[in-house]
Amino acid sequence: MTRIHYSRICRLITDSLHSVTVLNKIKCSVYEFDSDNGDLGDSLGDITLCHSSAYECLQTITHDLVFILVAESRYVRHLAGNVIVSLSEFVVASRRYWEEFVQLLCFYFEIVICKVISPSSDPLRRDIYLGSDLINLKLDLRSVVDNAGWGSVGAIVSVLCTVLKTVKDEDNEKVVQVYLDVLGSCLQNIPWDLCNGILVDDIGVGNDFFEFIGYLVQLFCSVVSVVDPEDDTPAFNAIYNIFPKILKWCFGELGENCHHTSISQYIRYKILVLMIRLSPRVDIHCTTAVSWLNLIRKYFKDLLFESVNQPDADQDDCLKDSPFNITSHQHLQRRVVFLYLRCAFSLIGLTERHKKQGLCGDVTSWSKEGFTALYEWLEKQLPENILMNSDLYDESCKSFTKSFIQLYMHEDDILFEVLLQLTNTQPISQELTSSVVGKDMVYLLSDIFNPVHLFHIFLSELHYDHQVLLDYLISKDTGASCAEYLLRCLRIICDNWNSFLGFPFRVEVGRESFHKQRKLQSDLDSASDEMPVSLQTDDNNKRNCKQPFYDARDCLLQLKKSVASLHQKDLFPYNPEVLLRRLTRFQELCSMP
Repeated sequence: MTRIHYSRICRLITDSLHSVTVLNKIKCSVYEFDSDNGDLGDSLGDITLCHSSAYECLQTITHDLVFILVAESRYVRHLAGNVIVSLSEFVVASRRYWEEFVQLLCFYFEIVICKVISPSSDPLRRDIYLGSDLINLKLDLRSVVDNAGWGSVGAIVSVLCTVLKTVKDEDNEKVVQVYLDVLGSCLQNIPWDLCNGILVDDIGVGNDFFEFIGYLVQLFCSVVSVVDPEDDTPAFNAIYNIFPKILKWCFGELGENCHHTSISQYIRYKILVLMIRLSPRVDIHCTTAVSWLNLIRKYFKDLLFESVNQPDADQDDCLKDSPFNITSHQHLQRRVVFLYLRCAFSLIGLTERHKKQGLCGDVTSWSKEGFTALYEWLEKQLPENILMNSDLYDESCKSFTKSFIQLYMHEDDILFEVLLQLTNTQPISQELTSSVVGKDMVYLLSDIFNPVHLFHIFLSELHYDHQVLLDYLISKDTGASCAEYLLRCLRIICDNWNSFLGFPFRVEVGRESFHKQRKLQSDLDSASDEMPVSLQTDDNNKRNCKQPFYDARDCLLQLKKSVASLHQKDLFPYNPEVLLRRLTRFQELCSMP
């Protein structure tokens, strides 16, 4: 039955290239495989077998479609790509030849890109990983490679990306794993270093080359999203080694070609997304952290050293922060600064495991690298001679910390990643000595990124609205990271109670401060009861001082009541008992005289 299905599609492709008709009929075949109706096979009785095996049919089908895919017309490429994606669904539904199909796509990707990278070479003479025994030598492969350009390579990569997204949505781990294994071998087999001589300003290279890179980085992001960063899979390792080369190809050896066109901004944005997804490896390999710090300085210098103190940069305009907008840097700046801080702090805070296992050699020298990177960045953000002027020091630290928090308040997806990263500064600052870096630098870092101060400012930017915190906690996107951040902060606060009580300055909340209005269901509204009578003391005089402690206290205790109420009704999306215990401990400290 499978052979008949493949023969039908093979004849369909051969006899008619009307893509809409082909697309619809392939989808009908997919439905037939998925259907339990046994009578469907009767309609296939008049199909003439065109090859000796179903796999030969698949080879011919894929070859004909790729031949169309490398055509110059964007419209033709788009239609051919849609047909290949539908073909992938058909192959998955048939439960046969999935690995061979992905191998075929990667084979064409490899021979086409090798021809484009080195036009004088003959990629058909190379030892292609697929093996000649799996390729029908009767196919006219040269007709595919001779007319190929960067646009053709981009079209194939775009199809590979869409195929991955399609099978990923099916939630079939085995199918996805086969795809990743084959793609990983393909990526490792391509001579990427030959791209080093490419200049994006050359005639015939620029736009098509940038589009190919855009599709390639899209594919990498999709792959990394389904791979554990700590696993040494072929696909992950290949991507990890290739993406720094992409920056060099697009923007020059020294990052001098960072033209702010829409496509170059998009590539920089997607590279940053890719690096964030790869960043857990930074915590494992010290050399990776140092290498990434250098990459960020070289290719994202304009964003890295741009001042975070830009109060009018965001006006809740989602289009303004689009990565396609060539005039806006805020969307990219947030990610650049986050990656830079993550790399620096990973070097500063090397764990005991690294020290005992000798994973990073001289831990002191690596820590110094991290501090040097931080100092270099802070030097561009803070006034000169800040350490020499106590009045300037206090005011500058306050202003910078507030601006830093405000920079991230408009993007929930990265906000808590940054805040979690900065909760690690306290133990680091307490452990370091002058043998690693000057004490003044340690104090400056401790004051600017004090997790207690950051938490106070974070709450003030929410106008101490506990319902916004509750919204974060129940959100599918931010729930886990927000809960982890609150747990860490509550532990730090309870261990450093005096610091929380004596928060040194009142954050002035003006009209530019961030304040989210959320509409929650009635259960959330009813959960916000009055404060316990025991806490409604006659501390009006103290409240008149408007110390942040009282606002923060009320916010967190209202949050506790709301979470407890929802949990009691089985309406909270996960078990919040650990969080409730921390909040109970916080409440006990608040009740102490």
